[in-house]
Amino acid sequence: MNDGQFANTSSNMAQTVLNIVEGYKMGAFRALAQEPVQNAMDAVRKGRKIVTVEYRLLRRRDAIGNPCFLLTVTDSGTTGLRGPLVSSEQLKRRHFKLKPEENWAAFEAQGYTKENEDALGSRGQGKAAFLYHSHISGEPRRMAMCYDTLLEDGEYRFGMRLARPVDQVLTPPLLSEEAIAAVQGDCYQLSDHPAIPLGLQPLDDVGTRVIVPFINDDDAQKMKPGGELSRWLQRCWWRAIQTGKVCIRVVYDETGETEKIAAPTWWRYWKPENRLSSDGVWHSLTKGSRACVWSNLDFGTGQIRRLVLLHSDSLGEDEIIKDYPEYAGIQILRGSQWIETRGARQDLGDYIPLDKRSGFRGYVEFDKHTDGMLRAAENSQHDGFDARGKKGEIVRELRAKLDAFTREFSAEMGWESAITITTQQLSKHEKSTHAHFVETFLNPNGRKPEASAGAGKNEGNGLIWDCRLDLDYPNPESARVDWGQSLSNVYVEVSVEPSEELVGSADLILEWLDAAGTAHEICKQENAIAKQWGKDRIQKQFELGDWQVLSGRANQAQQIHNPVPGACRLRALVVYRGGRVKSAARSVWVQAEPPPPPEKNPVTLSISAVNISTNDKKRIDHGEVLQLQINARNRTPESGVFRLTATLESEILAGDLPVELPGTPVGDSPIRRPILSEKLQLLDPHQSNPLAIGETKQLTLPESSGKHIIRTELANENGDVIAASCPVYFQRDPSNARNNLPFEIEQQDQRAMWLMNADLDRLTYPANYPLYTEMKDVQRQRRALQGQLAFIAEISANGLLEWAMRPKEHGNDSHYDQLYDENRSTDDSLWDALNRGLEKLDKMSESPTGYARVWRETVAIMLTIFEKGSD
Repeated sequence: MNDGQFANTSSNMAQTVLNIVEGYKMGAFRALAQEPVQNAMDAVRKGRKIVTVEYRLLRRRDAIGNPCFLLTVTDSGTTGLRGPLVSSEQLKRRHFKLKPEENWAAFEAQGYTKENEDALGSRGQGKAAFLYHSHISGEPRRMAMCYDTLLEDGEYRFGMRLARPVDQVLTPPLLSEEAIAAVQGDCYQLSDHPAIPLGLQPLDDVGTRVIVPFINDDDAQKMKPGGELSRWLQRCWWRAIQTGKVCIRVVYDETGETEKIAAPTWWRYWKPENRLSSDGVWHSLTKGSRACVWSNLDFGTGQIRRLVLLHSDSLGEDEIIKDYPEYAGIQILRGSQWIETRGARQDLGDYIPLDKRSGFRGYVEFDKHTDGMLRAAENSQHDGFDARGKKGEIVRELRAKLDAFTREFSAEMGWESAITITTQQLSKHEKSTHAHFVETFLNPNGRKPEASAGAGKNEGNGLIWDCRLDLDYPNPESARVDWGQSLSNVYVEVSVEPSEELVGSADLILEWLDAAGTAHEICKQENAIAKQWGKDRIQKQFELGDWQVLSGRANQAQQIHNPVPGACRLRALVVYRGGRVKSAARSVWVQAEPPPPPEKNPVTLSISAVNISTNDKKRIDHGEVLQLQINARNRTPESGVFRLTATLESEILAGDLPVELPGTPVGDSPIRRPILSEKLQLLDPHQSNPLAIGETKQLTLPESSGKHIIRTELANENGDVIAASCPVYFQRDPSNARNNLPFEIEQQDQRAMWLMNADLDRLTYPANYPLYTEMKDVQRQRRALQGQLAFIAEISANGLLEWAMRPKEHGNDSHYDQLYDENRSTDDSLWDALNRGLEKLDKMSESPTGYARVWRETVAIMLTIFEKGSD
């Protein structure tokens, strides 16, 4: 037994590790291939041009003699984990600031920043990549890692980190002879902590070694030479290997088998010659292959140092994960490291024929200045770029440039247009089915006023209802409520406008939805919302007190009987003229632990821009009024202060406006909070101005007709920005104005059952798709899901989900908010199931398998709703 102690540094490190690594869209092995090499290259020792990184898999026996695997990742040619030992207390006093040479402190800390560096490496990515692969037996999930380092001055250090699941670090670390003895010993153990089988030789070159114990058998097979780990190492680092910046080896200690990672075959034996030109230099290669090399290409504010495109019919697909291309396309390299691929199928398919995509390869690299701008737009996983906001401008410019050069390459190769629209037209019934399907689930204009009903009313008149439900949970940071505890200070606020359109009064109902989704009315106030003369907007508040949740019978007022644990909801409903017009709900986890908030996009934006002068069109004509509302959600328990910027053309709607977003208790559904609401009467500069409408602001646009963009950005205190945009069509019809749908459906020559284009305004399917051709061509529509119309409905469902969910990858909820409508769930359990499915998709974006399952289930619910509604 060794002396020493562990110091806790944060709570639930195991969950933090899972959240971080599962955020890598290409999986845990890309993280393991990427992070250690990146850290080694960042720590290259002065005077050394190349660093070496070795991944070595070893067989060991644990403390009771059972066989197990150990992975060591050793770098040399680096500085090692140098610098003083900085305690957590010292780090707090220094406001979590570290100096560039304080590598040991950086490796052991969480959430620090370094002077003169960005914060991409401070989020625990590297540590998580190691810990994730350690599987200590038993529950809850536990992980471990050890690390030793040899410094230039001869000092030897040994440290250890555990996730049990609390985060624990060996404090102080072992030094000199004590550290070497720990490394050489058969098992290292402290107190009741797991014994780590080591038995390693001490480092004999300056550098660092990370030791990951208890590798499971499946992962161990993938870590052997030639396995999945080797393939990811090649994908991430082939260019740095080719240019002599790093040498990477994978070794299986038991057999001595060794693999030296090399560039892929299509780049290994061919390098661009020195003769470079911005006009491109073409090369004829073996077996009919051709390549072109461009250099020193300016784009926007950046410069491409080298762009290489190559095609060979002898190359087939070589992707590990089919949905995210690795090689087939143009690899974007930043600092000789592969970050993302502009896919031949996903992104460049308009320029590359279907049968040429698997053999298309390319890469692009940049000057140092552009590398720096790209790094600022890079995500913390180093596996993609954020194209939003000002930081993302360089990414948008680059993607446009790569598209243009791919088009040029395609033309030189003599390829026919990649996209050939078939001459066959969609039948009238198919178009009708698609339009009916989308209209069933979507309000194309966003915030749709509820009709006031009553004969003789103009079609454009209506009421806009709003409802807010607030309450206090027993624990302000969690939506969990145990039996006997209460939901306190339940408060409902209802508003409606315009006041003069309200006929009669509305009721307020409070409902409890149990874990099975069954609604129970627990409170009702009749005629609670009535007209208030002299006010344009009616607003009413209701203080409904405390409500105790019981497993037994509710014998008193203000008690809720809920004997079955699970996810429940408290819902406020507004009932007007016999219909439920608005609702608001809060999640309640009765005697159950809610899931943690998402790591990705914890704060999101959405924009609603509606022509409220008439409800049936997107177009806004001279003198008509645009109702703009910008909303935000904060999914984290902590409140935050943000700065909002919003513009329409040259009009500044919000300039660095401070916005406070309250936190969301863990497990609760995040409330969509309005942060800017404005009515704008849009005017033609060449027409006389109409009379002003009340206090509505008039805005003269620069031209008589055009598509204008509302742009919004929300920045936090660290300068991180989320952005959203929304088009406004002024005296101009959008391309799909004839049916007011957000996207059209068309036939196209393609293999996929359905595809949504990059602009999210066109859904395509192949006329020769086997399932489609085998279905009956319906001449007279009798049922919604009959023959080929069932196929159209299914791809419409998938297209609508992608249209709603894809912008959420960048924190934009604008489309999602048009599909998710809590009010529709009040009378029908199927609609409630649809809303819950959308909520699950929102929370499961970092779990590809679970995401795909919930996606399929949600499509099935949509088809059932559509069929029932069309009977």
